[in-house]
Amino acid sequence: MPLRNIYISEADANAANYEMFHHVDPTVQKRMMCLRMKFLKYQHQDIADLIGISRNTVGNYLSVYESLGMEGLRTVYCHSPKSELDHHRQNVEADFRNAPPRSVKEAAQRIEKMTGIKRSLGRVRHFLKRMGMSARYTGQIPAKVDVEKQRSFHDQILQPLLSRSEKGECHVLFADSAHFVLAAFVAMVWCFERVFVKTASGRFRLNVLGVIHAQSKKLTALYNTTYITSDTVVELLAKVAKEYAGKPIFIILDNARYQHCELVKRTAEALNINLVFLPPYSPNLNLIERLWKFVKAEVCAAKYFPDAKSFQKEIVDFLNNLNQKHMKKELKSRLTLNFQLFDHAQIVAA
Repeated sequence: MPLRNIYISEADANAANYEMFHHVDPTVQKRMMCLRMKFLKYQHQDIADLIGISRNTVGNYLSVYESLGMEGLRTVYCHSPKSELDHHRQNVEADFRNAPPRSVKEAAQRIEKMTGIKRSLGRVRHFLKRMGMSARYTGQIPAKVDVEKQRSFHDQILQPLLSRSEKGECHVLFADSAHFVLAAFVAMVWCFERVFVKTASGRFRLNVLGVIHAQSKKLTALYNTTYITSDTVVELLAKVAKEYAGKPIFIILDNARYQHCELVKRTAEALNINLVFLPPYSPNLNLIERLWKFVKAEVCAAKYFPDAKSFQKEIVDFLNNLNQKHMKKELKSRLTLNFQLFDHAQIVAA
């Protein structure tokens, strides 16, 4: 059979000589080698034998070059079969956005009910991932939260105050109380078998009422083992007024009854402290809430305390050492002035 008379330019032959060794795709490397050998007048069968392809494939490669040039040889088309489920993707996605499935098994059952298509759990898992879904822990949000009020407070009150604080025009502090109960704090640990943590008897409770500075992350706190009352708040306000005298003081706090009473408001006014109350059910906008979580994770999680004295000492010592270098680095990461808002989050009612 006579050889096909295909014109190959010297420039293309030189490019093929380079790309048959350096192109990232092995298929393209073979095509370039085929073109180079054809330019050098090799027989088609010899080309096929040397490259390890069939004679028909040699002819196909040369036909591609003849019609599409070098770019045609560089283009590799991969067949990607479509799943039947892709035709129902829009409806499935809308349903799963409204009520996310708790497991792949549940997702498979709901997909079968919606579409009549039954697939293995592995295929369904792959389909969920292609839609952009993945298994994630759910978060918590108070059922009575007003998302619009939170956004308005964040944009119109909180952020302007933080901007003034950053410029050194005022002090902004976040206040809240924490109640640490002497009990077993269950947590995840790396272990070879399941670990059980002893829990102490009794109901000892350490109460902490504190404020943390938005910029310096300095904590000012009071401790007791009875109750947090309005008198405790008044005592803390006096301490804050003395510590941050010289600039306007703004304290962001929640609507706990002992903080919202007339005694506290009158005391704050007398001390030139501005109380800024958060919208109801807005712990996500209170920076100090993250500090309490930090304490529980670092001090209390998966740890046994033999008595109330050791429990109290470890928590107080931890809070008193927040100014240490390694702690400051940790706080800077945890207590950023970015706040979780829920106006763009997916909230599932049931």
